[in-house]
Amino acid sequence: MGSNTGRPTSPPAAALGGRLMQLVGDRDTARFSCEISAVCADPHPTNGRPAYRDILAWVVDAIVGVLIARLGAAGPGEKFILEFRSTDGGDVDVESLPPSERWMLRTVSAFLTQNPAEGIRLLTAAEQFDITLRAETLADAIIWLDLVLDIDLPDPPDVTTT
Repeated sequence: MGSNTGRPTSPPAAALGGRLMQLVGDRDTARFSCEISAVCADPHPTNGRPAYRDILAWVVDAIVGVLIARLGAAGPGEKFILEFRSTDGGDVDVESLPPSERWMLRTVSAFLTQNPAEGIRLLTAAEQFDITLRAETLADAIIWLDLVLDIDLPDPPDVTTT
Protein backbone atom coordinates (compact mmCIF):
# COMPACT_ATOMS: atom_id res chain seq x y z
CA MET A 1 0.00 0.00 0.00
CA GLY A 2 2.51 2.57 0.94
CA SER A 3 4.80 1.58 3.78
CA ASN A 4 7.27 -0.34 1.68
CA THR A 5 7.86 -2.61 4.68
CA GLY A 6 10.68 -4.43 3.00
CA ARG A 7 8.92 -7.46 1.62
CA PRO A 8 5.71 -8.24 -0.20
CA THR A 9 2.72 -9.08 1.95
CA SER A 10 2.25 -12.81 2.23
CA PRO A 11 -1.28 -14.08 1.62
CA PRO A 12 -1.31 -15.95 4.99
CA ALA A 13 -0.28 -12.76 6.84
CA ALA A 14 -2.97 -10.74 5.06
CA ALA A 15 -5.57 -13.43 5.79
CA LEU A 16 -4.71 -13.59 9.48
CA GLY A 17 -4.51 -9.80 9.71
CA GLY A 18 -7.94 -9.59 8.10
CA ARG A 19 -9.31 -12.17 10.54
CA LEU A 20 -7.93 -10.15 13.46
CA MET A 21 -9.59 -7.04 12.03
CA GLN A 22 -12.88 -8.92 11.75
CA LEU A 23 -12.63 -10.02 15.39
CA VAL A 24 -12.03 -6.41 16.47
CA GLY A 25 -14.98 -5.26 14.36
CA ASP A 26 -17.15 -7.98 15.89
CA ARG A 27 -15.89 -7.03 19.37
CA ASP A 28 -15.02 -10.70 19.92
CA THR A 29 -12.36 -10.11 22.56
CA ALA A 30 -12.05 -13.76 23.57
CA ARG A 31 -11.19 -15.00 20.07
CA PHE A 32 -9.09 -11.89 19.39
CA SER A 33 -7.02 -12.59 22.51
CA CYS A 34 -6.66 -16.24 21.57
CA GLU A 35 -5.45 -15.43 18.03
CA ILE A 36 -3.04 -12.73 19.24
CA SER A 37 -1.66 -15.11 21.87
CA ALA A 38 -1.09 -17.85 19.31
CA VAL A 39 0.79 -15.49 16.99
CA CYS A 40 2.92 -14.02 19.77
CA ALA A 41 3.72 -17.28 21.56
CA ASP A 42 5.42 -18.63 18.44
CA PRO A 43 6.74 -15.64 16.44
CA HIS A 44 8.56 -17.87 13.92
CA PRO A 45 6.15 -20.77 13.29
CA THR A 46 7.06 -23.70 11.09
CA ASN A 47 3.52 -25.02 10.67
CA GLY A 48 2.50 -22.73 7.80
CA ARG A 49 1.13 -19.95 10.01
CA PRO A 50 2.47 -16.51 9.14
CA ALA A 51 5.30 -15.11 11.23
CA TYR A 52 4.67 -12.35 13.78
CA ARG A 53 6.74 -9.85 11.78
CA ASP A 54 4.78 -10.56 8.58
CA ILE A 55 1.46 -9.93 10.29
CA LEU A 56 2.75 -6.80 12.00
CA ALA A 57 4.21 -5.55 8.69
CA TRP A 58 0.84 -6.15 7.00
CA VAL A 59 -0.94 -4.08 9.68
CA VAL A 60 1.60 -1.25 9.52
CA ASP A 61 1.39 -1.26 5.73
CA ALA A 62 -2.41 -1.10 5.94
CA ILE A 63 -2.32 1.82 8.41
CA VAL A 64 0.09 3.76 6.20
CA GLY A 65 -1.96 2.93 3.11
CA VAL A 66 -5.19 4.14 4.72
CA LEU A 67 -3.58 7.37 5.92
CA ILE A 68 -2.12 8.08 2.48
CA ALA A 69 -5.42 7.23 0.78
CA ARG A 70 -7.30 9.55 3.12
CA LEU A 71 -4.83 12.41 3.27
CA GLY A 72 -3.18 12.16 -0.12
CA ALA A 73 0.45 11.40 -0.81
CA ALA A 74 3.15 13.84 0.19
CA GLY A 75 4.25 15.93 -2.73
CA PRO A 76 7.82 16.38 -3.98
CA GLY A 77 9.97 17.71 -1.17
CA GLU A 78 7.15 17.27 1.36
CA LYS A 79 6.89 14.87 4.30
CA PHE A 80 4.13 13.83 6.62
CA ILE A 81 4.38 15.01 10.20
CA LEU A 82 2.37 13.05 12.74
CA GLU A 83 1.12 15.17 15.58
CA PHE A 84 -0.87 13.55 18.34
CA ARG A 85 -3.09 15.46 20.71
CA SER A 86 -4.94 14.40 23.83
CA THR A 87 -8.71 14.64 23.89
CA ASP A 88 -8.38 18.10 25.48
CA GLY A 89 -6.16 19.28 22.60
CA GLY A 90 -2.85 19.19 24.49
CA ASP A 91 0.34 17.77 23.04
CA VAL A 92 1.06 14.08 23.67
CA ASP A 93 4.57 13.35 24.93
CA VAL A 94 5.67 10.35 22.87
CA GLU A 95 8.09 9.24 25.58
CA SER A 96 5.23 9.00 28.08
CA LEU A 97 3.30 6.55 25.90
CA PRO A 98 3.37 2.83 26.72
CA PRO A 99 6.10 0.99 24.75
CA SER A 100 3.68 -0.61 22.28
CA GLU A 101 2.05 2.71 21.41
CA ARG A 102 5.44 4.43 21.16
CA TRP A 103 6.59 1.69 18.77
CA MET A 104 3.45 2.09 16.62
CA LEU A 105 3.83 5.85 16.39
CA ARG A 106 7.51 5.65 15.47
CA THR A 107 7.08 2.83 12.96
CA VAL A 108 4.12 4.33 11.11
CA SER A 109 5.86 7.71 11.17
CA ALA A 110 9.04 6.20 9.69
CA PHE A 111 7.15 4.80 6.72
CA LEU A 112 5.01 7.91 6.27
CA THR A 113 8.10 10.13 6.23
CA GLN A 114 9.69 7.85 3.65
CA ASN A 115 12.34 6.46 5.97
CA PRO A 116 11.87 2.75 5.22
CA ALA A 117 15.25 1.78 6.71
CA GLU A 118 14.10 3.03 10.12
CA GLY A 119 10.71 1.36 9.70
CA ILE A 120 12.32 -1.96 8.83
CA ARG A 121 14.69 -1.61 11.80
CA LEU A 122 11.69 -1.08 14.07
CA LEU A 123 9.85 -4.07 12.58
CA THR A 124 12.92 -6.22 13.20
CA ALA A 125 13.20 -4.91 16.76
CA ALA A 126 9.57 -5.86 17.43
CA GLU A 127 10.43 -9.51 16.83
CA GLN A 128 12.74 -9.34 19.86
CA PHE A 129 10.06 -8.02 22.24
CA ASP A 130 9.01 -10.34 25.04
CA ILE A 131 5.74 -12.19 24.48
CA THR A 132 3.65 -9.65 26.42
CA LEU A 133 5.01 -6.65 24.52
CA ARG A 134 4.61 -8.51 21.20
CA ALA A 135 0.95 -9.14 22.05
CA GLU A 136 0.35 -5.54 23.16
CA THR A 137 2.04 -4.20 20.03
CA LEU A 138 0.09 -6.39 17.62
CA ALA A 139 -3.19 -5.70 19.44
CA ASP A 140 -2.51 -1.95 19.44
CA ALA A 141 -1.65 -2.07 15.74
CA ILE A 142 -4.88 -3.87 14.83
CA ILE A 143 -6.94 -1.53 17.00
CA TRP A 144 -5.21 1.50 15.48
CA LEU A 145 -5.96 0.20 11.98
CA ASP A 146 -9.60 -0.24 12.97
CA LEU A 147 -9.59 3.33 14.27
CA VAL A 148 -8.05 4.92 11.17
CA LEU A 149 -10.51 3.04 8.99
CA ASP A 150 -13.40 4.50 11.01
CA ILE A 151 -12.19 8.10 11.31
CA ASP A 152 -14.04 10.50 9.09
CA LEU A 153 -11.16 12.50 7.66
CA PRO A 154 -11.70 15.53 5.45
CA ASP A 155 -10.78 15.43 1.80
CA PRO A 156 -7.17 16.37 1.17
CA PRO A 157 -6.67 20.09 0.56
CA ASP A 158 -6.33 21.26 -2.99
CA VAL A 159 -2.70 21.75 -3.92
CA THR A 160 -1.84 24.81 -5.93
CA THR A 161 0.78 24.19 -8.56
CA THR A 162 2.48 26.91 -10.49
